[in-house]
This record gives sequence, C-alpha cells and structure tokens, in this order.
Amino acid sequence: MSRLLDRLTVSRAFTKSVLDAHSLLGIVFAAAVYIVCLSGTVAVLTDEFAIWERPDAPVVTTASPELLARVAAEAYARAKAEGVAHDLFVIAPDPLLPRLSASAHDHGREIEWTADAQGNLGPLVETPWTTFMRDHHYNLHLPAPFGAYLVGIVGTILLGSLISGVLAHRRILKDAFRLRWGGSRRLSNADLHNRIGIWALPFHLIVSLTGSLLGLAGIIIGVLAMIAYQGDQEKAIAALTGPQPTEDARPAPLPDILPMIAQIDARTPGAPISFVMFQHMGTRGQIVGIATAEEGHLSRQEGWTFSADGRFLAKAGLTDGNLGMRIYGMLQPLHFGTYGGIGLKLIYVALGMGLTMTVATGLNIWLARRRDQGRAAPRRERLWAGLVWGQAPAFALAALAELFGLAAALPVFWVVVVLTLVASILAESAVVATRRLQLLGAVSLLAVAVAHRLLRADVDPVSLSIDAALFVGGLLLARLGWSAMRGRPAMRPRAGVALDTAGG
Repeated sequence: MSRLLDRLTVSRAFTKSVLDAHSLLGIVFAAAVYIVCLSGTVAVLTDEFAIWERPDAPVVTTASPELLARVAAEAYARAKAEGVAHDLFVIAPDPLLPRLSASAHDHGREIEWTADAQGNLGPLVETPWTTFMRDHHYNLHLPAPFGAYLVGIVGTILLGSLISGVLAHRRILKDAFRLRWGGSRRLSNADLHNRIGIWALPFHLIVSLTGSLLGLAGIIIGVLAMIAYQGDQEKAIAALTGPQPTEDARPAPLPDILPMIAQIDARTPGAPISFVMFQHMGTRGQIVGIATAEEGHLSRQEGWTFSADGRFLAKAGLTDGNLGMRIYGMLQPLHFGTYGGIGLKLIYVALGMGLTMTVATGLNIWLARRRDQGRAAPRRERLWAGLVWGQAPAFALAALAELFGLAAALPVFWVVVVLTLVASILAESAVVATRRLQLLGAVSLLAVAVAHRLLRADVDPVSLSIDAALFVGGLLLARLGWSAMRGRPAMRPRAGVALDTAGG
C-alpha cells in the first residue's frame, strides 16, 4: 500500500511547475486589470482626443431642431450612397465636444462626417487613434460581445480585490497617513499601495462596480430574460432600452424629427437634444430614438422613442423612472466622469492613475515579499516591469503611426508591447528594464507632442492642452529614467524606491 501511495505522490518538480504556472496566471490576471485601468484612464478623455486628432473640424456650439433634421437628411443620402444605410446617429454638440456630427452603421462598418453650423457635411471623418483607444478599454479589440464580457469580468476581479484588500487591512485607519519612503522597497510599495487604495476607495469602488455592470450587461440581460420573461431576451432588452425596430425592410422615407422634438419640448420645455438615432432607417420597421440632455440628473440624459409616423412610444425613465432604470442611466456617467465638465474629468484621470498605480504596486508587493523570503522570481519581475512601463511607448508609437499614416494603431501597439516584454525579459534586472522603458516612453511621448504640433499646427485650446500634457509627461519620464541610469534618485526622499518597484 505504501509503495502504491509513493507512486501516486506528486513529485516536487511537478508541484513546482504547477505553482509556477499558478503564479504566472496571477500575473496574467494582474496584467489584464492593469491594462483595463490604464486604458480606462485614457478613455475618460475620448472627446478631447477626438478634438486633438481632428482639430480642423468645424466648431459648432449649438444645434437647432431644424439643423439636426437637415444634417440627418444629408447624412441619410450619403449613407445610402456609401452602402451603410442601416442605422444613423446625429450627435449634437455639447460643451465638452463642440462638434456636430453624423455617423452611419451597417453590420460592423461605420463611417462618420462632421457638419458645420449650416448643416453642410464635410468629407468622411477618420479618428483612428481615438477609436483604437476607446475600443482598447471597451472590449480589448475582441469580437462582440466577448470583449465586453472580458472587460466586465476584469472589473469584477478588481472589485473583489478592493473589497478583500480592505477587509484584510486590520489597521486601515491607523495607517491611513503613514508613508515610509526611506524603508525597504517592499514597505514603500505597501504604503503607497495602501494609501492610494484608502484615500480614493470610493472612486475605486464606483468605477470597478460600474465597469463590471457595463461590461456584463449582455449577460445580465440574458439572466433577466430567463427569470422575468421566460427566456424572451427581446422583452428583457426592451425593458432596458425601450421599443425596438421591426424586421420590415420595405422602403419608407426618413421620418421627420421636428414633430417628435416638439412633443418632447411640450413635456420637458427647454431640454436640449443630445443625439437622434434612426434604427433600420429607410424601412417600414424603423423607429427613432431621441436623447435629451437633462441638467440636475446624474444620468445626464433621457431617452424618448417614436414610431416612423411620429407617434410617441416610450420614455426610458432614466431620470424619473423606477430605481432600476435610474441606476442604469447613472452607470456610464459615473464610470467615465461625464457628469461634471472638464474639471471632473481631470479629477477622474488623476484618480484613475492612482488606481492604475495601486494595481501596479499590488503585484510589486507580492514580488518583493517573495524576494525577501528567498524565493525571488527575477523573470516575473522583469516581465511585470515590461508590462507596466511598456504601455506608454506602445500608446505613443501607435499614435505616431496613425499621425503619419504609416500603419494602423492596433498592430503597432501590440508589436511594441511584445517587443518591450521580450526586451525586459532579456534585461539584466527589472530595474534596468524599467529605466530603459521609461526613457523610451519619454522619447515617444515627446515625439508625439512635437509631431502633432508640426502636422496640425492648430490653436484649439483642447488640442494644445493635450500636446502640453504629453510633453510634460515625456519630461517627467525622462527625468525618472535618466536620473536612475546615472545612479541618482529622481526626487527626495527616495521617491525612486516606490517608482522603481513599479518595474520590479
């Protein structure tokens, strides 16, 4: 019997390989959370990057119902000519994005135009960098709906990590203002990790919870359909999004939106239009959705649905409906900070960077603890350094490729990510890999700022501000990397300790 048990006993080599695989899987999950947090921080400025990428687009601050109708008619004609006449969106200007635009969609294909204050559509608009950056956070460029589901799962993992981290911290109040810069690398990371996590905990919980719900909305709707509607997913979707178009493809004229807007104005006088959506446009099954900007409500907008002949069908209830609909309306504004102007968005960016740093230092603590216990994992340290500090050059070089029309952002980004990971694994240490990537990121960010100034030469304040931020960010990275390469801390006292360990 003992011999049989000996034969069944798992060897130490096998156990070690399984544990290695387990720890590597942990790094993969941490990498996914880090990528989603960082890309989400950048995605907060989607509107601003759209202006930065196309600063020459006409500036339109307000749009009357007649102007929106004129743009819809011209965009419909162009969409038919381009073969994308399925759904049409006319997006009104707002203070954050003073542009009037229209976009047509048909089975994965999308084209967009901007319009001037008279409703004249310009040439096709292309903002590939903004689209890449938005999709990088929304679905990680994976096919629908699996990409969104993955992002939702990552948000759930982050939420669980935050809650478990708080519960595991026995001295959370006592240590709230403790920051040991001059101690060991692990203690510096632990203090930085815990302080940022505590100080910004409400924000972290909000964005992780809303991100989880937004990403997993499709699954939630499916569960809702099974429970409340006996598996009828269409009814479940209608409960959240209102009436849906029918599959009647017989031709019909584009509906006149002016009477519809008049009905909305009679119910909520003075509410400006945010966008108009034509679904299955030009067919008898088409419907029209109109969103109004609602001040004083966290959802920021209300939805109205009309039939093709102008009959009012439903109000979404995002501002005055049941609790579930109000919460549903709040998810996206809460997640991206679009409910308080540019000032709040900048606060979201700062807090988002803090959350990203919390994720980075979390794995640093684990790696440093292994090192202190005599179980150092230098390859994993270098790999993590490459992932953390390789994102800046990857984003920047992808933007450069799009600015000069050399290549699409998506392949450039992932090629740079892979190359920086390989270079980091081959480096002498995680610290060396970190410094090299900091310098590469600095050069890349400075190059983007300078190239954009030379290519665009615009005076739009939003565009100028982004270029200035990129330039300052490049200088900061250069200072970090260059100071460390010369063997000096970048700032006192020993700030390099905490920053160095973001790379190992």
